Amino acid sequence: MYQLCSPRALIGAALLCAAFYLAIVSHGRWLGRNRLLRLPPGPKPLPIVGNVHQVPAEYQEKTFARWSKEYGNLIYATMFTRPILIINTQKIARELLDKRGNRYSSRPRMVMLTELLGWDPDVITLPYNSEHRRKQRRWIQNAFGDKAAVRQFEKLQQRETYILLSALIHEPHDFTKHTSRYITALIMDSVYGHKVTSSDDPYIHIIDRAMELTTAMGPSGGTTVDFFPIVKHFPTWLPGMSWKRKVLDARTIITDAKLKPYYMARNAVVAGCAKPSIISTLIEDAMKTGSLAEEEPDIISACAAMYAAGTDTVKTLLLTLLLAMVLHPDAYQKAQDEVDRVIGRDRLPTLADREALPYVECVLKEVYRWNPPTPLSIPHYLTENDEYQGLDLPSDTWVIANLWSMSHSEEVYGDPDVFRPERFSDQSRPLNAEIADPVNIVFGHGRRICPGRLFADTAAFLAISNIIATLDIKKARDLQGREITPEARFVPGLVSHPREFACSITPRSAKAVQLVADAVGSSS
Repeated sequence: MYQLCSPRALIGAALLCAAFYLAIVSHGRWLGRNRLLRLPPGPKPLPIVGNVHQVPAEYQEKTFARWSKEYGNLIYATMFTRPILIINTQKIARELLDKRGNRYSSRPRMVMLTELLGWDPDVITLPYNSEHRRKQRRWIQNAFGDKAAVRQFEKLQQRETYILLSALIHEPHDFTKHTSRYITALIMDSVYGHKVTSSDDPYIHIIDRAMELTTAMGPSGGTTVDFFPIVKHFPTWLPGMSWKRKVLDARTIITDAKLKPYYMARNAVVAGCAKPSIISTLIEDAMKTGSLAEEEPDIISACAAMYAAGTDTVKTLLLTLLLAMVLHPDAYQKAQDEVDRVIGRDRLPTLADREALPYVECVLKEVYRWNPPTPLSIPHYLTENDEYQGLDLPSDTWVIANLWSMSHSEEVYGDPDVFRPERFSDQSRPLNAEIADPVNIVFGHGRRICPGRLFADTAAFLAISNIIATLDIKKARDLQGREITPEARFVPGLVSHPREFACSITPRSAKAVQLVADAVGSSS
């Protein structure tokens, strides 16, 4: 006797057949379009799947960097039927993404990040010609776009730096939690007008969880549903769709991370007790013109973008610093010597001291370079046909800037895997400052460069210089008194922070403890 298939199995089979059929049709169109083009070199694709079988699920940036040794620094590949251009050097990124921004500044459709996880619509993911994107970027630019704008947050940044130092002195084992609290407190205060008074603040927990879940879903634009958008409509009970249940659970938390701070701020504005902040200004202006209902989605999205983009990346920078200093005590000692010589031990560093601390600046640059927080950045999208050095670059192509490869270029840095701050001041092997400066790499390129980069950079400098001035960072010891040497390992995904590691954090002196206590008291 024949056994009838269940309705669920039949539906699942029909959906899979539909997806396969669309892939074949798209593959045929792609072959027809590209047959006569002079495309950049790349690994040989298979029919339908393209180069998917050659790209690992994790650390894709390292695979793309290895490809450059065989195919060059501009690589053309396909993921199923999606054409992808991979840029592995800062020189090419500047030529294409910076100088030809009118063609390379849009974003592709990122189904996982925007349509499923719910990070849409915001300034990070919206197409370049979107009026909503322009409006949101203008708001962020007004708040964080130049040094004068960022200067208004200097007292806030100093206050939170002192609180970070105090927490590291009194609870050094919780250094990961303290670094997370530091940047979240800066964003919550400046953007939402909410003062974080504890590491247990609910907003810290919710944004940490939202970013953790987002990162766990894979690189932006690089998941199965991004290649086959029809899959987003498949029911969760189908075999192989368990990931969608996780995504829907994550969406609930991400939605809370976007909405709860907004409603907290809006209620404070309505009650007349809102602290000055970016969001309170936007809400008040919209209320005056009677346009709050219309502007509300953009206000929520713009502020959530600042909240999400800033917190995880700066936290990653600070954790990378701690790991690097544990592994490279000579560099840390050299930085401490410079701070002692320039600042002395009777006060703490400020932003005004930055130019007088060139080695500390080199340490910060090397932290950026050694482990760029977002190794593959967010994909760009080529909207017009282009040509580069005799090669055809077709429109409707995803463009991936491999920031990890750029910051680990052997041609530029010589010994890229080594943590060596001196490379930025070493006169024996001068670097092309513009190409080599990792600040020009890690915040993205062209018209999609991070609008909050100055705020993030000043926050990172203040934290790092003050940690150097007041704390000793060394290897932890086990129960037998033996030193524990952590591995320089970083988690894969959209944001790449160090894997959990142990270290010893102690105050440099009783005077340093008193300086921090006095600073916390005077800035409260």
